[in-house]
Amino acid sequence: MEVPGKKRDPGLDKGSADSTVYCQPCGEGGKRAVAQGFCQTCEEYICAPCFGYHKRLKMSRNHILLSKDKMPSFFPTTKQSAIADTEYCKDHPKEMIKFYCPTHGYLGCGDCAVLDHRSCKVDYIADVAKEFVIGNEFRELEPSIKRAEDILSGFISNVKELFGDVKNQSKVEIDKLRKFRAEINTYLDRRREKELLDNIEKVKTEDENALTALKTDCELMKTGLEAIRTELTSGDVSMNQQYVAARRGRKELRGIHDEMKKTAGRMKARRYRFTKDADTERLLGTYMGLGTLDVLGEFQKNSM
Repeated sequence: MEVPGKKRDPGLDKGSADSTVYCQPCGEGGKRAVAQGFCQTCEEYICAPCFGYHKRLKMSRNHILLSKDKMPSFFPTTKQSAIADTEYCKDHPKEMIKFYCPTHGYLGCGDCAVLDHRSCKVDYIADVAKEFVIGNEFRELEPSIKRAEDILSGFISNVKELFGDVKNQSKVEIDKLRKFRAEINTYLDRRREKELLDNIEKVKTEDENALTALKTDCELMKTGLEAIRTELTSGDVSMNQQYVAARRGRKELRGIHDEMKKTAGRMKARRYRFTKDADTERLLGTYMGLGTLDVLGEFQKNSM
């Protein structure tokens, strides 16, 4: 692939009869092998084994390779050093970034240019870098960065304000919720619960008083019966006195029987039970009992 904008070196097609050049990849590995070719894409001299690997490896099989009789006898180090000032390709970590594709806004190595941007007009960085750096596009980059920084500073300031709004709103709504909960607690604990407890205590007290009075009346009647029996069975009285005691005792016994009939109707106490309020029970059975949280809108800030 002929890369647009890349200039061929004047000695690119000359043989290497004057001096011996060595394989650069092998040299980096500490070996010394005579170069048998040149990779124009990598801009490196390579030996015969590396030449063969270059043709077989997927990442380099499409590189531009020159045989020994066509490889340059000298390749300027200035161009190589300019490439070394970039960085390694993210897709081919062992290759340096050498090209820029304006169509895709992509920086890549020779492999990228051959494999992914073959149909694009790519720029060779070493050829276009100087002109770009002294041009308007490069000079306008710093003001553009400054404008973006100012906008982002405004965004950050607005975010801080929104943090405050969010925090304050949370506090206000939590206070409202807790105040309402306190009102409910007051109603249940101090008012309604007290009313129900007072009612239970009132019924209990009234029934206990009635039963106490009933018990007292029964005991009095029983004492009256004991008195009648004692008077009737006393052996120290005359026959006439026994007669009088019997007549009086019968009358008193009738009175006791009448009271006993009334007492039977008093032999009771009220039954009661606590019944849960249906509305309150429904409240306990729902997740929205205290209320709901409704989104009303948004806090909005604008720095643009």
